Amino acid sequence: MPHYTSHHRTGSGVPLGGLGAGKVEIMPDGCLTNFTHQNNWDRPLGDPSGLNAVDARVGNHFAVWARRRCADGGDRDTAFARMLHTVDVGGLPGVQRIEYTGRYPFAHLVYVEPGLPVEVQLDAFSPIIPGDAESSSVPVAVFLFKVKNTCQAGWVDAAIMAMARNTVSAWNVGRFNEAVSSGEARGVLFSSDSPLPTDPAAGTVCLATCAGAGEVTVCTSWNLKTADPFNLTLANQNIEPWQEFARDGRITPRDCGTVQGEGVELAGALAVRFELAPGETKHVPVVLAWHMPQTHFGHVYEARYADAAEVAADVLRSWEELRTRALKWSEALEVAKGEAAERGRVGDALPDWLADALLNNLYVLSSGSWFDRSGRFALFEASRTCQLMNTVDVLFYSSVPLAWFYPALEESCLLQLAQAQRPDGYIPHDLGRGRVDYPSDGTTAPPPWKDLCPKFVLMAYRDVLWWGGRRLLSEVYDPAKRAMLWAMASDLNGDHLPDNEGADQTFDNWHFRGANAYTSGVYLAALAASQRLAEMAEDSDFARTCRREFQLAQESFERQLWNGRYYRAVASTGGGVQVGGAGSPSSEACTASQLTGQWYAHLLGLGYILPREHVASAVREAVRITGSASAHGAVNAVLPNGSIDRNNPHSGNVWPGITYTLAALAIYEGLVGEGLELARRVWESIAHRSRNPWDQPDVIDSATGAYGFGDHYMRNMVVWAVVFALAARDAGVAKVLGRLRGGVVTG
Repeated sequence: MPHYTSHHRTGSGVPLGGLGAGKVEIMPDGCLTNFTHQNNWDRPLGDPSGLNAVDARVGNHFAVWARRRCADGGDRDTAFARMLHTVDVGGLPGVQRIEYTGRYPFAHLVYVEPGLPVEVQLDAFSPIIPGDAESSSVPVAVFLFKVKNTCQAGWVDAAIMAMARNTVSAWNVGRFNEAVSSGEARGVLFSSDSPLPTDPAAGTVCLATCAGAGEVTVCTSWNLKTADPFNLTLANQNIEPWQEFARDGRITPRDCGTVQGEGVELAGALAVRFELAPGETKHVPVVLAWHMPQTHFGHVYEARYADAAEVAADVLRSWEELRTRALKWSEALEVAKGEAAERGRVGDALPDWLADALLNNLYVLSSGSWFDRSGRFALFEASRTCQLMNTVDVLFYSSVPLAWFYPALEESCLLQLAQAQRPDGYIPHDLGRGRVDYPSDGTTAPPPWKDLCPKFVLMAYRDVLWWGGRRLLSEVYDPAKRAMLWAMASDLNGDHLPDNEGADQTFDNWHFRGANAYTSGVYLAALAASQRLAEMAEDSDFARTCRREFQLAQESFERQLWNGRYYRAVASTGGGVQVGGAGSPSSEACTASQLTGQWYAHLLGLGYILPREHVASAVREAVRITGSASAHGAVNAVLPNGSIDRNNPHSGNVWPGITYTLAALAIYEGLVGEGLELARRVWESIAHRSRNPWDQPDVIDSATGAYGFGDHYMRNMVVWAVVFALAARDAGVAKVLGRLRGGVVTG
């Protein structure tokens, strides 16, 4: 699993937050940052612009206190108090080092500080539970501190302090904090009485712990600002409860009321004090919960909770069960490893790096999802740089694990797209930018994109096949049929393949004219799927139409694109043009994505859409040629002379999602080692070279490995395609998928 220390520079931390609820990230230096829980996916808290902008990390901290008891029962030893960070927080002492491992939805931190009489570890997580969308959508981050007395012969008094800054509402004036004492919950509720009706940051936040965790003391509010009201930083902040906490592990109740001027930045804190026998370990749960309903579409969690205090109380009642269920992700993979060991296949069927890549690529569920009050679910293409919702050409990839783990959420995505279908049958590119009610035709439209309708058909067939059955078929068959008819009509020259008219497919900076391998291959797979759907719907006429068109399209694909070794990028009769039309066409390039349609056909059991021997050759050549051109994954296109095709912004780079699908296809075709190695190189580049696995791009520079376009990009969730390919060959891996599979959606 990604393992870092506080000395590493990392670009992201494990995101903590429910599906569609926003998140906060915990970093290897112990800090909390990149808050998007206030409906601010595109602008995480702490943006440096503005007169009173404050670093998101300020005021959100943890600390430990410990003191040995003398063996003779006399006076106690000197107390130790440390901020659980390695950065300078208010000039206070911190720990020497933090060891950090991330395996979404968990982050594990070990705080290293010689001399402390206790060992402190933290499991930070959100209850992201396979198959349970309701529990997974709770707006909360859970921090479970594990404090162990390392003394062999003496008792230790210890305490944990947690503090948070009030960021409710767009303006600090009007903010106030209240003490919380509800059921088992004890802590602070952060609110504001001044938000405008249009303020997306309006709502409540709650920092709380369990009453039974120990002796709980609460400081409701104080001012973080020092004498300089314009200079509030990590190092220059007033941690007012520190002195008393450092003295005896308790803090004093105080409340400075509602903020009346901009010279006040409120914080609140809680402390939990307890005693530890020699060798004893104590678990202290702390939750940071939020409730931010003031956005046009709202959140699904509003139906369950009135405010953040209710969220906190609910989670604190059941945190142990939620943690156990959230661990199911990792446990399923560990069981698979154990079973592989029993069969003498240690590290073969499911290597450690792949287990890490699988879980950590699901981070988008917390970082880039939207789950509104009416139950509509959507994924951002990229939550900051491209806020288009349920982008079809990318959802085609990312929805593979979504459909398997959360069928109801995938069904929501599919039906929203069906409802957005244009009168002529065209499936739009997305549902809107930062909204799900106003679809658009594409980032480069016009012309309309040629890969969207075939991809919709394949997703519809997949969902019917995997869990939807006849119930879902009755809802999606007509939209899928109309989409297939639109795709058929996109053949403008009578060659039975879609005619690209520019940058009108997922490679939207790569211009094609006529038939190209990527779009036409997906089209072939869609024809096969459409025939199956028609047969299930007892639409024999359309089934015959699809079968006839498939045969004609397959013959045309072979005739125009097969070059004897692989399928060329662009049909020899259609030619290809680059951005701006400059330079000679690179139609003969070997592309990593040439058989994307065959990958999906294998995934859905559709068989071979092209001659088997040609597929085997093309996959072997694609892995060899595009896979050897970069240390960071498969390059999108390589010219016949072996040089990288740099004729446009997309062809010469590595796209992790495309590499993962090529790796999966290689495994289906028997190149298991080669496929795994290709996928491993991408993951190693992301997790170890860039050290940024929880904020991935769509594009990686093929020469340097530097991140290109995109953030929190949803396409890379398709790394799970590698597991589906392995499962087709290994019953043990298939069991992993079975253990994690979401329940069947019922009508």
